Amino acid sequence: MASFFPPDPYGDDGQGFSTPPMDPWWRPPEDELPVLVPLAERIAVTPQVALVLTSARVFREGVEFRVDRRHRRGDLSERDWQLAQWDFHGPWARRETGRLRYGVALGDGSKALLDEPGPGFGLERPAGYSLRQSDSSGSGSEGFYLTNDGLWLWPLPPEGPLELVAEWPAQGIPETRVVLDGGALRAVAAEVTRVWD
Repeated sequence: MASFFPPDPYGDDGQGFSTPPMDPWWRPPEDELPVLVPLAERIAVTPQVALVLTSARVFREGVEFRVDRRHRRGDLSERDWQLAQWDFHGPWARRETGRLRYGVALGDGSKALLDEPGPGFGLERPAGYSLRQSDSSGSGSEGFYLTNDGLWLWPLPPEGPLELVAEWPAQGIPETRVVLDGGALRAVAAEVTRVWD
């Protein structure tokens, strides 16, 4: 008996599909198991907003920092809470003053800013360090919202202090820094393994 449905035009016959290699400065590699370095550092805290550096995931060629953005409603009305959430969600797309900004200052005197025009997929290798948003996810309730940001630093940091710098004037957060040990992060990269041999 013939099938009621015609052959699926979207069937995967394995022909003609290829994924271009991902440039290492674009995002963390998909085929590595990183070394997790727990941090739990408060970057900045206001009565309603907190930025918390929760961990660093060290890969062979870079480090992904995980930053929680925490927002609590407090005594805001429902309307004001909705408006506050809009401002809380929108820092990446906007370019006006007051937006959330991230950067790193490295032990060799160099720095990388997240909101600088950076190298894109398929473009040439950056001359120095690159800081990109690797991902962002969020969830919440009627009184609290949490967003987790991934910040991909490439290549591995040099020896010396590494300062994660943030500011968010619209949320009452001035420029503030958390100092880490760049050499210690670099050292654990030797322990990274691959998902597939």
